[in-house]
Amino acid sequence: MTFKQSQFIKSLIQCIGLTSLILMTFIYQQAHADTSQQSNQNIAYDLNNPLSDLGFTEIQWNHNSGLGQTSNQTGSSQSMLIAPKLKFDVSEDWKTISRVYINASKLQNVNGVNNAGIGPTQIETIFTPKSNSQTLMGVGPYVQIPGGQSGEFGSAQYGGGIRAVLVSQPKPWTFGLFAFQSWSLGGPKGAGTAASPNTGTTNSISVWPTIAYVTPNAYILFLDSESTYNYDARRGYSPINAAVGKVTQFGTTTVNFILGIRYNVGGYPSTLQYPGTPQGWGPRAQLIFTM
Repeated sequence: MTFKQSQFIKSLIQCIGLTSLILMTFIYQQAHADTSQQSNQNIAYDLNNPLSDLGFTEIQWNHNSGLGQTSNQTGSSQSMLIAPKLKFDVSEDWKTISRVYINASKLQNVNGVNNAGIGPTQIETIFTPKSNSQTLMGVGPYVQIPGGQSGEFGSAQYGGGIRAVLVSQPKPWTFGLFAFQSWSLGGPKGAGTAASPNTGTTNSISVWPTIAYVTPNAYILFLDSESTYNYDARRGYSPINAAVGKVTQFGTTTVNFILGIRYNVGGYPSTLQYPGTPQGWGPRAQLIFTM
């Protein structure tokens, strides 16, 4: 074997070795990506299930328009919601899912009001059995604490009641039904004068049907409604929400990015006694950080 042949064979072996290394690295990366994608898909299912063990913190922004009294429904608002979710074991067979909803709002030209402040805080605790069943149900107490006495950012009354959740996950689908009944536990009812407007009440019932679809690459498609009826105002509010989310890994943190839009198919203008509801279209954006 000549020197040139020897060098050629050596170079060929090196080339084959380098090609094999690149190929193995590509295969490993693809397998790792598939595993990561599968993990994201599983997390997406847990995010859709309000009774799952997954803990997270949700940050939600909404823009609403068409606010104000009948003569001038040109006001708008921006709201920010922060809602952590935690799971606690009660016994060997039962657990609780607890969430706190902290609300803040900024009003623009709503009956002449341009202001920002903290709205009511809601706290719920859902008791549910520990189960791997496709269909789950939970129920528990709900309380509402007013953020202030002005009534500009939500009812100034205390409220309490019951929340119930029913969820079924025939993958890749999730079907859910949220419902709660709230009663007033005291606080101002509204004097019906310009000096004491829009205090609202917490006497209401709400039903939220929801449907979601998870794709293999961890996109989530949402459609839901947040229908609420206030017994004192004797009127209902029915927005329909549609959104798209994407579950993504950032190091050890998983984030769900969500963009959506809402259309208010039912609502009513504000009066001196009761805050009105938004009208027309409105955008929504959400970030959900898993724990």
